[in-house]
Amino acid sequence: MARPSLADSTSRRFLAAAAMRYYVPSGPLRKLASGKVLLKLLGSVMHILRASMRLPVMLLTSGIASLAYVEYKLSQMRAPEWVTGSLEKMRGWMEGIRDSEWLRSTSSNTQDDETDDEHDRAIDMARGSSGGWGSGMGPADGGIGSDPQAGGSGGIPPPKGDYYTSPDPGSLDDDYAEPQKPAPTTNSARRDGGTDENALMELTKKLLEIQTILKTVSDEDSGGKSSSGSLKLPSIVVIGSQSSGKSSVLEAIVGQEFLPKGTNMVTRRPIELTLINTPDAAEEYGEFPQLGLDRIRDFSRIQRTLYDLNMSVPETECVSDKPIELRIYSPHVPDLRLVDLPGYIQVVNRKQPPVLKQKIRDLCETYLKQPNIILAVCAADVDLANSEALKASRRNDPLGMRTIGVITKVDTTEPDAAVHMLTQNDYPLHLGYIGVVCKPVQEKAGITSHAVMLSEAQYFNKHPGFQQPGVQIGVGTLRRKLVRVLEESMRQNLSTLVDAVRSELEETRYQIKVQYNDERVSPESYMAESLDVLKQKFKAFQQQFGKPQLRAEVQRWLESQVMNVCAELYWSDPAVQDLSNHVTRSRAAGWWADISTKVGQTATAAASVITELLAANTAKEQKGPRLSKQSDTSKDANGRGRAKNGADANEWSENDDVYWGHQLDRASALLTKSGVGRWTTQMVVDLLMDNVVSMVDAEPFVHHADTRTAVLNFSHAILRNKYHSTVDQVENTIKPFKYEVEIEPHEWSKARKRSAALIDNEIRLCRQALQKVRLSTPKKQLQQAVQFVKGAEKRGLDPLSVQAEIARRNAEQATSSQPEASDAASANSDSHDIAGNNVEDLGYSQYSPRLLRQAQQVLMVQDRLSILHMRRKALASSACASPDNKRFCPETFLDVVAEKLAYNAVLFINYELLQDFFFQFPRELDSNLYYGKTLQQTRDFASQNPHIGQQLKLIERRQRLELVMTRLNELVRQQAAVEQHGRKRSHWSTTASPSYSNPFPGL
Repeated sequence: MARPSLADSTSRRFLAAAAMRYYVPSGPLRKLASGKVLLKLLGSVMHILRASMRLPVMLLTSGIASLAYVEYKLSQMRAPEWVTGSLEKMRGWMEGIRDSEWLRSTSSNTQDDETDDEHDRAIDMARGSSGGWGSGMGPADGGIGSDPQAGGSGGIPPPKGDYYTSPDPGSLDDDYAEPQKPAPTTNSARRDGGTDENALMELTKKLLEIQTILKTVSDEDSGGKSSSGSLKLPSIVVIGSQSSGKSSVLEAIVGQEFLPKGTNMVTRRPIELTLINTPDAAEEYGEFPQLGLDRIRDFSRIQRTLYDLNMSVPETECVSDKPIELRIYSPHVPDLRLVDLPGYIQVVNRKQPPVLKQKIRDLCETYLKQPNIILAVCAADVDLANSEALKASRRNDPLGMRTIGVITKVDTTEPDAAVHMLTQNDYPLHLGYIGVVCKPVQEKAGITSHAVMLSEAQYFNKHPGFQQPGVQIGVGTLRRKLVRVLEESMRQNLSTLVDAVRSELEETRYQIKVQYNDERVSPESYMAESLDVLKQKFKAFQQQFGKPQLRAEVQRWLESQVMNVCAELYWSDPAVQDLSNHVTRSRAAGWWADISTKVGQTATAAASVITELLAANTAKEQKGPRLSKQSDTSKDANGRGRAKNGADANEWSENDDVYWGHQLDRASALLTKSGVGRWTTQMVVDLLMDNVVSMVDAEPFVHHADTRTAVLNFSHAILRNKYHSTVDQVENTIKPFKYEVEIEPHEWSKARKRSAALIDNEIRLCRQALQKVRLSTPKKQLQQAVQFVKGAEKRGLDPLSVQAEIARRNAEQATSSQPEASDAASANSDSHDIAGNNVEDLGYSQYSPRLLRQAQQVLMVQDRLSILHMRRKALASSACASPDNKRFCPETFLDVVAEKLAYNAVLFINYELLQDFFFQFPRELDSNLYYGKTLQQTRDFASQNPHIGQQLKLIERRQRLELVMTRLNELVRQQAAVEQHGRKRSHWSTTASPSYSNPFPGL
């Protein structure tokens, strides 16, 4: 049980005495009810009453937690904004009641007595009252500042030297080392001073953490200018001329050598140095957040990294405003934030730009503005009137309210001159000047003795002038001064920072509500939704592209191959006209045979009547017909050789059947033995890849080039793994059709309709081509060019070749030198005759090559149209109604073959390739693009979409500002509690127990 304080014990005795005197009637009862018993009784009653006040606090806390949980669940279900806003207002109202002054004071009084001693012990430990290093020992105890020559050897030495240790809460005085032993302090004194100092140090540490968060909040996050320029906390800006000792001062504060050194200008970029005290850790390390370098324990490596980063600025610029961020964690450093800037220069060398001096000044001016603290470093061997650091501080801080002067190299001047420089008022600064010696001092103890190395403490203790009141010396004093000034500045700017963060948070929330309607999105949800969109598109394609659709695509491709084969073997053959005429004439011959049979029967009946009338001229009439018959027989003997001139020139023969049968076999072989398995499989692969490309080229993957490439790569890999096996299976399946094709009548009938439709489509395409040429060229010019090309072809000439030859000869004549008369005559004679024709008479120069090509195209398309019309009539004839006449109808036969090839090819393409691709694609999508992704990869993916990236930046900005606001509110409450605690302590100290002894002197 903790011992109650004096004031509380006196008040309890007063209550007990009053109760015994006025409420206990008789003396024996007073003796019976002793003071101790009554005191315990009253204490128990008061404790019960006070403990009962905790119940409302507990109920309010439970209600607040319940409301927070309900609000969280409603936010997950995307409840309306007014619901969550109402819950948030109710929760804030309950928090206000719980944190109210009267309820807090009532419920916390029961814990005051128990926590007083614990608070005392915590302050004693913080002030070092338990002994050891940092326990406040003076020089007489062998602590800091003890003179070794005076025999002060007691105490534990500091781990990092005199001025490299972190300041403890009990050593925040300005004096460097007082010779007298400090007076003992009571618990109440420690409680009043040490608590405030500890609170300030804790405030600094938390504000530095907040400043690290605020550093990531920039103006670009909100998409425009905002007030985030006020979201800054004070920093200590170190300025000075080159070689003034800035780097040595910073290294002395840190206790490590880590800054780059060199004869040339090595500090070319601002170094934002954050010192973080880690009392529970034994190691020291640094971090470069911008580079992703963590826990660098070798400070020489930090030095090399800083040198490389500074040297990355070219000599043509010499200075860059892009800062280098460095954090150092150590148990021997205070919580500080410093900025090391390039040193001022007076003269620019020949390798540096002429504007370097002004660039350095402009860069420093940006950091010297409010509310930063200026640490003006001046060397002792330079007159303060010539100090560039003081000039810069005077421009930005005319009254010197936030400037600390540091005089380095104090050992280079006489002690009296150094003391005068530290105490002068010619260049006054509100925070004063501090003299430091950052390197060991070499001095002689006597005239003949050898030189000895003195530390900073030994040097200042050796010269009594530095022990005068008001002289601030030593790196330790500088560290404590920086800590206290930074703490005070941060505390003063706390309310301003809270207002700025609140304003920025409200603006960010408004932008999210206006631009994105408070839509909830995260990198993980966006990636999942994007992949779901792709999966839904792929599923829709899978449902639309089944076996029937696959067969239709293969059939369409094979039908195009059928048209190509017919164009190559039939439509370009001059004899195809005879084939078409024979098929169409055979239909008319059948009709004529029926009519002639009936006429013959009638003629036989009348033959006997007219026989007698013709008997007289029998010999004469028989001679004529016989000769005519012989003439016909001679024509038949010549066969197709006289088919061009005779009446029976188109009469069909067995050679024609053999010829067209051979052509049909060739056409079938071209279709079945041309790699149908390879071509159909490749066609399906191309079709699948085209659909995948169309899916990833749409939203949202149009913004994700790497993801699009990954999808295409694994899709191609899936198809490539199945490609060769599918080709082999299809080729084995269609192998029987390479040798024999059996055709059923119903198959022939369907193929006949399909082939007729294909030829109709070819006719339509030819007409479109003709129409396109006629629209692009004047009609009269085109007709003249067509007639000209026809005439040239009758002469056996190619118009384009002749025109090219004429152009070549004209060019040779133009580029040659002045020819002689004989050469000109010979050239003239040559140009007048090309392939035995008069070029000038033909008029080749009247038509351009483009017009001649169009005329040739018109003639070719017209010839093709005439052939297609004949083939269309042939397919409609009765000769093509039966598969027995397949040699007369190659289009129908090849269509039947194509239909059989498509049916058998699709069977194995569907199972070997298509179904396997449909099965593996979603799984590869998840394994390659979703599972195993880090948080940073997910954020990078979402940021590639400009719309989502901007929204995520605003949401992240809001989250960081909310986090900062929460911590700032907590700090404000803690500060208010500390101030209230201080006022309460001061009140109890003024109204202590002496007044209670007079009314009751006998108690």
